[in-house]
Amino acid sequence: MNSCIYVPNTLRGAACHLRATLPVPLDTLPKQTFVRAWCSIAYIYPGLHPDGYDDADSGWPRVLRRFAAEAWRRADAGELADEELYPCDAQWSGLYDRMRVHEPDKTERRLELAAAFGNSGNA
Repeated sequence: MNSCIYVPNTLRGAACHLRATLPVPLDTLPKQTFVRAWCSIAYIYPGLHPDGYDDADSGWPRVLRRFAAEAWRRADAGELADEELYPCDAQWSGLYDRMRVHEPDKTERRLELAAAFGNSGNA
């Protein structure tokens, strides 16, 4: 399975990817476009988890729940790998980018993720 993992470089970039998909039926999006939006959600909202997204106390905004439903639909159909369903690198990067103090080893990891999965990476 070809991975489309994406790690946004900024909140603005993540928001642009997400905003572009809001008016579109998600099942019509190509995999790469959907995964970029899905990873952008993980980056912007690192406290959300795909499991239990439809629970009333999950914290998922109503407008974003359809993304989680589509991610699960695609995962159940074998269209998303586990690392695409659970985009922890995008999530971690979203947290890191909001921190004021960065330790050298964490900065090194962030730079590696940006190089591997950012705009010019595998996405």
